[in-house]
Amino acid sequence: MEANSKQAQSFLNATGVSMTDMALLLGGLVVVSIMLWSAWVTLSYYEQWASKKNDVTFYDVLTSAVRAAVLISLTLYIVS
Repeated sequence: MEANSKQAQSFLNATGVSMTDMALLLGGLVVVSIMLWSAWVTLSYYEQWASKKNDVTFYDVLTSAVRAAVLISLTLYIVS
């Protein structure tokens, strides 16, 4: 839903930031959060696989990395 010029001007006066800049900031925060989470999950799987402490296989590590890549791609597509 697009805001009309009166709503956009009211938002700008109230916050000091335009709606597009705020949307870009929020989208960027979402993307960065998902990237950090994906890296954490993939590295955790890798550390478990490398230490041989759990029954994590290399397939689990690859699956986690592919899942993270797909999630980041979808998020970037939706946010942009």
